[in-house]
Amino acid sequence: MDNRTFIDKIAEKTGRSREEISDLTESLGVIVAEAIKDGDIVAIPSVGTFEPKLRAERITIHPSSGKKMLIPPKLTINFKPSSLLKQKIR
Repeated sequence: MDNRTFIDKIAEKTGRSREEISDLTESLGVIVAEAIKDGDIVAIPSVGTFEPKLRAERITIHPSSGKKMLIPPKLTINFKPSSLLKQKIR
């Protein structure tokens, strides 16, 4: 489902305008990103939990040159769906 369809479905279900829903989803993304960047866990009821994970630095070998490279630590996001969401898709 693309963003436009997602916004249309929420607008239809809630009776709100597309613009309101678009602003809401954009704000949600910004808030989740800021929280993850700060190291906070974000739980959205009936959807799931977004949790920041720090990947440790590691050494890898460059495929073409064969030289060892140090890959710096990286912040990633781990998503765990809620049990309610799991039940709905079964």
